[in-house]
Amino acid sequence: MNKCLFLAVFAVLWSGCSRSEQAGVPNSIYEAFAKHPDSARFESLMLDLVESGDQTEEAWGAYFVARDIVRNGVSFDAITYLERAELLFRATKNSEGIKRVLLLKAHAYWALGGGEEILSIAEETMRMREGNSKSWATAAGNYTTYLLDYGRYEEVLVYSDSVLAICRKTDGGINPSEAYAVRAEALQQLDRDAAAVDTLITRALELIDGTIPDIDKKNIYLRALNLNALDQPALARCIQFAHAKEFWSLEAEARGKWTDYALLGETSETALKAEVLANKRALAAVNEGQSKFLAFELARGRSEILRYQRESKLRKTALAVTVLLFITVLIGILVNYRSRMMTARAKLSQQEAELALENYKNTIRPHFLFNQLNNVSAFLNQELIEQAQDYLADLGQFLRALLEEQDDQTIELGAVKKQLKAYVALQKKGSYTNVAVTIDVPKELLNVRIPTGLLQPLVENSFKYAGNEASASPSILIQARRSGTILTLKVEDSGYGESNRQAGTGHGLSLVKDRISFNQSRSKKPKDWTLTTSFKKEKGTVVMTMPT
Repeated sequence: MNKCLFLAVFAVLWSGCSRSEQAGVPNSIYEAFAKHPDSARFESLMLDLVESGDQTEEAWGAYFVARDIVRNGVSFDAITYLERAELLFRATKNSEGIKRVLLLKAHAYWALGGGEEILSIAEETMRMREGNSKSWATAAGNYTTYLLDYGRYEEVLVYSDSVLAICRKTDGGINPSEAYAVRAEALQQLDRDAAAVDTLITRALELIDGTIPDIDKKNIYLRALNLNALDQPALARCIQFAHAKEFWSLEAEARGKWTDYALLGETSETALKAEVLANKRALAAVNEGQSKFLAFELARGRSEILRYQRESKLRKTALAVTVLLFITVLIGILVNYRSRMMTARAKLSQQEAELALENYKNTIRPHFLFNQLNNVSAFLNQELIEQAQDYLADLGQFLRALLEEQDDQTIELGAVKKQLKAYVALQKKGSYTNVAVTIDVPKELLNVRIPTGLLQPLVENSFKYAGNEASASPSILIQARRSGTILTLKVEDSGYGESNRQAGTGHGLSLVKDRISFNQSRSKKPKDWTLTTSFKKEKGTVVMTMPT
């Protein structure tokens, strides 16, 4: 899935003329809702509100500016205004303003690659919108999109049922196209009801017309591409739309599947050049936006440091500064990696392997970083200052070693073993002190090379489930064996007990499956590449085989 795409914001976000959106809004702000966002008067009203000396008016002005930016598909520039609006709304205890800001904030950070903390923002938004079915459906529809990206497909189906039921009751009040597309992809990921998948994505595509925002159209097209639901004429229309609206990542992905060049009067050579150009433009756009995002986070970090200096004692202030700077560095690493993810969709044969590896790493690493930040946060919440400092130091060394890896397609098992030992040591310092870990790699296999990045996501999943169980002796086994020319890698844990674990739905596991499939497609011995899983209460096992 394309992680860097700007996810859709429902039309209700900007259709400000409706009475429902004006509910709970002060009369002094009413005129801004009554004006069309594209009118010159609307822009001057926004500026007047932002520059107002009144906290309530300034908060609404910042919200309007952010909403207008998001409506046009540019999420980064909205963040500064959203942060200011939320601060003022919370200071004035304005629940109506808070619930609007949170909906936009979740989308803006999601579009820039935030972690699973986005889910908590979305959940707060839904709680605040309970009692208004149409408003709740808008927030819940966005929530299903976030759940989808983290592999929580069963929850997607539950929430999309509710959203679509509300869409039907409102009789055209909410465009259900995005809900159709999200549900279709969840069913496809679960290998369920292929007929329903086809019907849902077809309905979504039928609603791509002038009545929904361009950013919604973009998102539906992207999901249709994921489901291979576009024929050649539809791909041509998608390419024309993406090019006209300068959605370069969408154009690049559509061109990667397009072969009937005559539909747009192109040759294979001009089509290939157009695909390369679209990828370059997409990468340039991501680089520019995320460079601004990093600058914003640095500025916010400095602001937080000043606040802590005023409010905290010297010892705690020093720690807060260290943590903030450390988080800033991690964000820098994250945006640097994510800025290159767009190129992973290019289908140029001489770059395919390198781009696939980059896409894999860029998805795994941010997921790992956010988990480690949660561990640091746990120490700080308990005021375990020294433990937090030790953990940060060890994490810094581990990240430095990880980032110094060469960008080879394969890595020796000996190096993997060393990395896993360092990772296990980190986990034991965090929340998993009671988990016994065995890394069983015979000496004769230390020089055997395997695809980069296969084992850590699986070990991380084992810690997540087995390590959180109330078992007397939780354990994880990482084992390598060779029989003839076949290498077998196994990650086995002590099970998930009463936790809600579902086979095949883990985000890390899904990525590993993709990595195995990629190597299988390029191998002279594709049948030697396998991946099998078994997740039970008493034991969870993932076994991979590959040629040596």
